[in-house]
Amino acid sequence: MRRTTRLDFLPEETEVSSQSVEPRLFTVQEAQEVLDKIRPLVDHMLQTFALIRREVESAAGEAGLKPGDSKLARHLENRGVAPRLLQDINGTIQAIQSHGCVVNGPEAGLVDFPCLMGNEIVFLCWKFGESRIGHWHRIPDGFAGRRALLDRNDAIESAPTIH
Repeated sequence: MRRTTRLDFLPEETEVSSQSVEPRLFTVQEAQEVLDKIRPLVDHMLQTFALIRREVESAAGEAGLKPGDSKLARHLENRGVAPRLLQDINGTIQAIQSHGCVVNGPEAGLVDFPCLMGNEIVFLCWKFGESRIGHWHRIPDGFAGRRALLDRNDAIESAPTIH
């Protein structure tokens, strides 16, 4: 049986499956279409990370501790805000990944879309703030290995096909 979870910050008609999503491969166009759907979720995730940072700073100041102090976790638990925010982030990541993409840098807003380029599976790569899917990277290279997608007008015959 498929279970779904309602998340308070999502529109009413949005449900998130608690089951893992079937892996899929995206074309650039399909990734762009999904991007248009997940952009508000990524924005929400980044705003929630900002709230967590403020909560950590506030709890540290209130307790007279430095943000890296091991005793700070107890203060955060007692306040109850950070655990709720972390739960919110986990739900948001699950909602994003329910579309078949991968959140590979949650605090930076990095989302990857598996794609077949030639005979290799790579990631189409998007970072929050970019207007479209414009980069890709080999899986082991990560964000540091990003390369720009060729514009269709600049494509040459020897370039690998992106599916």
